[in-house]
Order: sequence, then C-alpha cells, then structure tokens
Amino acid sequence: MTRAAAGCAALVVALAVACAPAAGDVAPTPSPGPAARVGRAIDHAWDQATDSVGEALLVVRVRVALLDRLKEDGLRVSIATHDGAVELSGAVKNRSSVELATRAAASVKGVRSVRSRVTVADGTQGPEPPVARVVGSVERSVGDALLEARIKTRLLEQLGKVAFKVDVDAADGVVTLSGAVPDAARKRLAAGIARSTSGVQDVRDLLTVKE
Repeated sequence: MTRAAAGCAALVVALAVACAPAAGDVAPTPSPGPAARVGRAIDHAWDQATDSVGEALLVVRVRVALLDRLKEDGLRVSIATHDGAVELSGAVKNRSSVELATRAAASVKGVRSVRSRVTVADGTQGPEPPVARVVGSVERSVGDALLEARIKTRLLEQLGKVAFKVDVDAADGVVTLSGAVPDAARKRLAAGIARSTSGVQDVRDLLTVKE
C-alpha cells in the first residue's frame, strides 16, 4: 500500500541546461523547495515501493491525473493501490472534485477499479492539513510538485528500479537530481530525462555513480 501527494498548475515549456558542479568541487546541499514539502507523500510512496516498479508507476500516474484535473484539491487526496485497485481518501474544498477524483483515477492506464472515500471538507473544521499549510504560493507549488511527479514517471518508465535511487526536487521550475546510480550512462540518461520534461527551466545534476 502506498501514499502520494503533489500538485499542478500551468507549466512553461522550456529547454534546460544542466548545472552540474565542476570536477573536484563539493556540491552545495540544495535547499528544499516548496514542492519537496508538498510532495512528501509521493516521496514516501517512492521509497516504499522498491519491489514494484509497476505499483510505484501507477501511484505517480494517478497523482498526475488528480493534479491535472483537480488542481489544488489534488493535494488533498490520498492514494493507495494494490494490484491495480485504487483507493482514494481525503477532504477536498470543491464539491465537484469528489466525482472528478474518481473519474481522473479511473482514466489512468493500469487502474482496474477505483474506490473513493473523498468527501467535501467541513468549513467549520480547524486549520487545513499540513500539506496545504506549507504551500506559500499554491499555484507555483502545485506546478513544481506536478513537475516532480512527471519526471518520476519518466524515470520509472526508462530506468526501472534504478529510478528508486534518484531523488527529484523541483522549485520554481528548477529541478535538482540527487542520489547514486550504477553507472555514468544512467546518470546521463536521468539528467536527460529531466531536461527534456516539459516545464523544466533548469537542471542541477548532483547524481553520483556508485558501482
């Protein structure tokens, strides 16, 4: 069972240039952007699904569909999957998002069934959930979180289980890749995937090769 969260806004199509640290230099540790916090649940699912590329890929694809269709409400829906069966839960702001969440998840290739326990949030309830509270600029954060999810989808499709070793962080369209991969060829491939993803403005390649 996995859990994911992230988000969506209008994406800018741009070509990106890798900003890898110079040889011999110690790369500075990047500050986590808004999407890193918004996407905490996606990262948790990413870590927990190391034995099933297909399961992780399904989670991220459903997340992308929710964020594309529900926008900010897509951050408020939790996802659990098992053998193609998807369960949605959470409380959204817009009543239309309740039905839309089910339709969005059902439209994803590989989803066999959808069970939804998504409800409309009670306006009299206390503060919003932590995921919503940390969003300083909702549209920007949702866009970066969606960008992370799209890059992770492509990494899974092209790198398989090696993709689990690649951490992706997006902030204002600038993507940072970190982690360790088995060889230089897959390091180049991961960076190329990130650069060619629509909406990426720049890439910081901090990946290392660990044989």
